Order: sequence, then C-alpha cells, then structure tokens
Amino acid sequence: MLDMQTQSVSAGQALATPRPLRSMRNEGTRITVEFDDGSAGRLSTRWLRLACECDICGDTASGKRWLTPADVPAGIRAASIEISSDRMTDVIWPDGHVSRFAAGFLEVHAGHGGDFGAPRFHPELWSADLAGRLGRFAFDAVVEDDEALFRSLRALRDHGIAMLTGVPAEPEATLRVAGRYGPVRETSYGKVFDLISRPDARVAGETARAQIPHTDEPFRYSPPGFIFFHAIRTGAGIGGTSLMVDGFQVAELMRRNTPELFDLLTRHGVTFHREHAGDVFFSAEAHVISLDASGAVTGIRYNDRCLAPQAGSVEEVDGLIEALAELTRLICDPANQFQHQLRPGEVLVFDNQRVLHGRTAFDPTLAVRHLRSCNLDRDGVHSAFRTLARRFAPGEAEAVLYQGAIF
Repeated sequence: MLDMQTQSVSAGQALATPRPLRSMRNEGTRITVEFDDGSAGRLSTRWLRLACECDICGDTASGKRWLTPADVPAGIRAASIEISSDRMTDVIWPDGHVSRFAAGFLEVHAGHGGDFGAPRFHPELWSADLAGRLGRFAFDAVVEDDEALFRSLRALRDHGIAMLTGVPAEPEATLRVAGRYGPVRETSYGKVFDLISRPDARVAGETARAQIPHTDEPFRYSPPGFIFFHAIRTGAGIGGTSLMVDGFQVAELMRRNTPELFDLLTRHGVTFHREHAGDVFFSAEAHVISLDASGAVTGIRYNDRCLAPQAGSVEEVDGLIEALAELTRLICDPANQFQHQLRPGEVLVFDNQRVLHGRTAFDPTLAVRHLRSCNLDRDGVHSAFRTLARRFAPGEAEAVLYQGAIF
C-alpha cells in the first residue's frame, strides 16, 4: 500500500471494536474509506486486489495462495464497489472478479484518523523498579488454564520477563511448564541444561563466580528466543542473586546520552564466538543493537565473555570498544538492574533478545545451587500469544511484535 504510515499500540492497549462503514469512494488507483464516526482512510486499489482471499485467489494464512503480485496490473482500478447490509464490501474488478472484505479488515488497513497499517506494539521499559510491575503467575493455573497462560504471555510481551510460582522443584516440571509456551529448542547443550556449580565447569554458569548481565549464546546465528530458569535448589541467602536488565531501556539511555556510541552498536558488526575443542566452534557477526525499519529497538545481543577479537581499522576498533564499554557500564549500574533471589519452585521466564541476565557470586561450599534451563524460539512463543489473543483479546492479535536480534 503506497499511502501507509505506521500505527502504534502500547503495552496492554487493544484495538477498538471495528466501526461500521459509511461509504467507499472509487478514486482511480485509490479508494477512500469512510466510517460512521467520521474518520476516513485510503487504500491502494492494487493492494486491495492483491489482498483478495477468495477461493480462486487463495489464502495467505495457510499458504494455499494462487494469486501473485505479478498477476495484478500497476494501474488496476475497481469497476464498482458495493457495501452490503451485513457490512461486508464487494469490490468488482474490470474482469468481473469479485473480492469481498469485512469492515474490520478495511478498518485495520485503512487506518485510524490518518495512521495507516497494522499496529506496531511498543514495549514497556523498566529498570530497578520492575518488582512492582513484574507479572507473577501460579504454575497450576498456567499449566491448566489457557487464559492464565495468555496473561503470562502478555506479560512477556510487555516487559520481556515474567515469574511462575508454585512450580514443583522437580526436574520433570521444567519441560512440563516450558512446553506450554512453545516447542523447546534442542541445542548442543541438550533440551534442558542443569546449571550446578562444579570444579570442572564447562561454561561460566557452572561456576560460582559473579556474572555480568548478558544475553545467552550470541555466537549463534539465531540466539535463543526465550529462556526458562527453573529453580530446584538455590541456597537462598548465600549469594547467587539474579540480576535482570532491560536491554531496551539501556539502549534508549545510550541513544539519548551517547548517540554516537549507540549508532556504532546499530551499524558495526560485532563477532561473538564459542569453542569446545573437538566438539563445537560457533562464530557469528551481528549488531549488538537491532533496529526495525522505523528505528525502534527490536533486539539486543551481548555477552562480554563471548567477544571475539574484533576486526576493523585502529580507529574503528577503538570506537567500537568504547561503545561496548559504555553499554557494559550501563548494564552493571544497579539503577538499571532488577534483583531477585530465586527460591525453589520459582521460574523466571524472559526474552533472551531483550532481557540480560546475570547473578552475584555465591559460596558453593555452603549450599548447592541447582537451576534447570531450557530455550524456546521467539516465533513459537509469539505464535502462542497471537493464537490465544484471538480468543481472549482479539484486538491485540494483529500488532507487529518486536522481532529480536535479527542480524
């Protein structure tokens, strides 16, 4: 559609109930749509012809689609338009083909008072103040009730993080609850990874050392989307406090306070790697901060422990290191960290391409700290949200969600 702008929807905001159509005016290669409340919008006739999903043209949702963009001429015009009594609209094309559209579909795409296109979701940013806003959901409800599951998925959409309580402190419960949110991703570390401190640690999570908040596995072309941390044993009170940081919040702080460094992290490729000799060797170059077409932050990819030696001229590398240093300073600032001491039976669920996680050090001689971790791809979790939104909040199902660290 040539006349579209982007409409936004903030966290928790649903689209209004579709308004009745008043009229549709044929204006050559454009169609003006007017609603009973006096608002109006315009559609491209070429776009509208391509949007037809009758039995002949096929269905884009299922992929059983037979009409292609090449089949629709650039100068196509509607021969006539008829609004029926049931608020459906028939558009008749010069070759006699009839396309039928519902008023709700036309409203979404013809816009609200001049804002055109599918709504774009805007997440709620947070810092050390998250405790009062953190969504907490009972394990039994999430496992047994779809509406409770939807509310927890909405919290993940809004804040990138949610907590489940009353989860059995048993290994079998990890996959039982995670599977409600989408297919669990199996990686080189398996489907579920047990984080227990040990002297022969293979990764940092198996040590007792403090860890700067980070995203997991940035060295993969497609890092994990969402992570489940299921607390089995924690030794609460002996350290190991979880530190969670909203990467979107610190990115916006950089954009405001050090825009030149923010710009570097959105444009300059950074290489991350991980190697276990004779087993795996991962390496990926990507932007630390991903932006969408409108310039909004859509994903974060950063782990200081996985930074490879960076490529570039001396001047470029020095600037890049300073940008990474500033990001690290913001991540380590307690004002930007939500702190929580996990207890057995709690699960932290978070967006690994938005929320950075770390922890304080602890003494492994005083207690055993055992967390079980598993990963889900973000498209599966977002699919679950949209599917349930169709039932419990239809106006929220169509919004464009932030798509993560895409490159």
